[in-house]
Amino acid sequence: MRFDRKALLAFLFICLLLLFNDLGEDQALVVDVIDGDTIVALTDRGQRETIRYLLIDTPELHHPNRGREELGEEAKGFNASLVLNNKVRIELDKQERDKYDRLLAYVWVDTSQGERMVNEALVEEGLALPYIIPPNGKYLNAIMEATKRARSRNVGLWKRAQGRIFTPDQIYSELPYLAGSFVTIKIKIDKIEKSGSRWILSQGKSKCRLVIYDNHEYLLPVKDSLIGREVKVVGKVAASHAGAEIVISDPAQIISKSPAFR
Repeated sequence: MRFDRKALLAFLFICLLLLFNDLGEDQALVVDVIDGDTIVALTDRGQRETIRYLLIDTPELHHPNRGREELGEEAKGFNASLVLNNKVRIELDKQERDKYDRLLAYVWVDTSQGERMVNEALVEEGLALPYIIPPNGKYLNAIMEATKRARSRNVGLWKRAQGRIFTPDQIYSELPYLAGSFVTIKIKIDKIEKSGSRWILSQGKSKCRLVIYDNHEYLLPVKDSLIGREVKVVGKVAASHAGAEIVISDPAQIISKSPAFR
């Protein structure tokens, strides 16, 4: 039997491509930018994919209830400046798709300074906050470090919130105007209670509360240390059935004199 070296090399090359894809990576050309954390791309395998960035949440542009939020256009513009009409590398985590069948991914792009993770870049520019949905979490530490850098640089949402310091009652009374905006809430937390998958941190009978989700395990010890303390928290105001709320997804959002939160 004659040994066909070319056929063997072709077979090995195909096996390597399949292995590369099985490892959860692919190359793609970005053809559209939906918003700050969602793009449309054509993969090298000829598939058209809507891709949702993992571990981050940018302000909404097309939400059916919340509409267009502060910094939504800026986040989309920055995202587009990095990826639109460019080839990117798509890296998956443990969960491949969400309930909308969007591909969940870390997206990497080549820049003059080397390859850069777009998810991380948006957080570093103050245009996104962490958004964790287990079991995905491979680059959580990188995202949290980017949050610290954004806060230290006072860019994006951190700069917007710096001069907007409100009490819980003030936020609730101005909710129609503040919903979707980034603010600093000054609150003395005197009650913490569980509600489904959420921990509610509140001051008295105020209708503006802080929220920590159960799946943010790294925040649970922080939560317990806040009872009885007055703190300032940076975040986005959202309307809820109970009034107003601000979600805490990263310890850097909590501003305190305690060394633990610096």
